[in-house]
Amino acid sequence: MSLNLQVTGLLFVLSVFIGCGGTPNGQRPTAPVQVTITYKGKPVPGATVTFVAAEDPKAATGITNDSGVASLTTYQANDGAIIGSNLVTVTKMEVDPNAEKPLKDPSQADVVGYTPLSPLKSLLPKKYSMPGTSGLQKTVVKGKNTFEFELTD
Repeated sequence: MSLNLQVTGLLFVLSVFIGCGGTPNGQRPTAPVQVTITYKGKPVPGATVTFVAAEDPKAATGITNDSGVASLTTYQANDGAIIGSNLVTVTKMEVDPNAEKPLKDPSQADVVGYTPLSPLKSLLPKKYSMPGTSGLQKTVVKGKNTFEFELTD
């Protein structure tokens, strides 16, 4: 076997192993992301923050604490968001006390065994609940990422 053929074979094997490295099971690389959410100048506790990468439908999510701060998770706790451009959504919902109450008698349901959920209402402007309307976008880079979003009406 010629030396060139051996070197070519070795380079091929190395490229396969290098190409397979990085993240397990085809997971995309992530970087830690901490997000602060405020609305009308005040922290928003209990909001769900979602980063959706342009190249991957796997979303990173986190729920804000009392200070309006969330650490995002994609695959494992606090691993962050997928590196690259991400569209961002922010939602905070509660049961709407003024909405029609769900059925108390399950026999009145259209489907046997179905119990309707209580209606929810958004506590933030609805535009922030969809990636296409939120107007929020960030690029996640290697290393720690810290972002702040001041939501408006």
